[in-house]
Amino acid sequence: MHRREIKKAYYPNFNLIRLVAASTVIFSHAFLISEKTSANEPFERLIGGGNILGIFGVYVFFITSGFLVTQSAQSGSASGFLWRRALRIYPALVVCTLLSVYVLGPFFSPLGISAYLRNSLHVKTTVHAVLDPNYGMILPHVQFYDPAISWLATFVNGSLWTIPQEIFCYLILAALMAIGLLRAPLIASSVAVGVILELFFDSPWPDRKLITDFTYIAPYFLCGSLLWFVAAKWQPSIVLALIFVVLGVLCLVLWPAYPYGPMLFAYPLVQIATSPGIRLPTLGRFGDVSYGTYLYGWPVEQVVNNALGEYSTWWAVFAVSLPAAMLLGWLSWHLLEKRALRLKRTSFSQQQHVIQQIARRFFEQHSP
Repeated sequence: MHRREIKKAYYPNFNLIRLVAASTVIFSHAFLISEKTSANEPFERLIGGGNILGIFGVYVFFITSGFLVTQSAQSGSASGFLWRRALRIYPALVVCTLLSVYVLGPFFSPLGISAYLRNSLHVKTTVHAVLDPNYGMILPHVQFYDPAISWLATFVNGSLWTIPQEIFCYLILAALMAIGLLRAPLIASSVAVGVILELFFDSPWPDRKLITDFTYIAPYFLCGSLLWFVAAKWQPSIVLALIFVVLGVLCLVLWPAYPYGPMLFAYPLVQIATSPGIRLPTLGRFGDVSYGTYLYGWPVEQVVNNALGEYSTWWAVFAVSLPAAMLLGWLSWHLLEKRALRLKRTSFSQQQHVIQQIARRFFEQHSP
């Protein structure tokens, strides 16, 4: 690999890569939502071990996020970094939560619209769902069909489990920034520890339910972070990328149950994203719609599956839901996300003022 100097390079290929990743999640969820199982999902049938295509999409999200967020963390303060990350995550998440509570909720509650609006603890539910997005997966008194058919009937947004893990990763990077230890050797050591623990210990943690999601997905984020340090000094090699592809395929064939085998594809992914010789569609006018598409994919699929009723099939759910989720992602980006990101250059005192203004308006609207 050839040594090079880059600090704040722009990589437009990431836009399409992340949108494709969001689409794979919607594709796999179409099987789960329509058939109540992912057993017939092509990658699940081909590879086994829970390797649906959508989980590879999640890996891509965390690898690319680790790469780009680490690039962002190279300048400014830890507080400024967290402010930028909050602007990227929370505005769209809050609006998606509000739409779930106040739009989907009333129409898919067995209580009926008026009884739902009277009896549900809306403010508590909304605040809880924003602070803990996993909570937003199930909202009180909301179901899309008879829960006796499947436990998925009450899941409003099954994609939100990744959001807390993303936030935890941001907090780790901010902490490392604050103490001056955001360095390649420490990141590499962290990735190695996660991979080795899973390699040699079947259940390395005493309470798997509490931290298993984080320990499962965080190494992919840290791997992306490590690859930023690599790309900041050396141009990724196509030969090395092909070697990693071969190793990744072999690992999937011979050891499909190992959760970090797909990490071998991280280097080829970054090679595609950063190579000046590879030019993917930039989606410039379309915008960075991947996050919004990901947020709205599951609820849209639940609605579509409900509407299709007995005619629901995975391909019908996917064919209708993907463009609908992309449209909502487009609206989210142009009406909300990109406008919120304009605040990222505000000072810390200005950040506090904005937060106080938002909080005051919220409590004024909900005070008796």
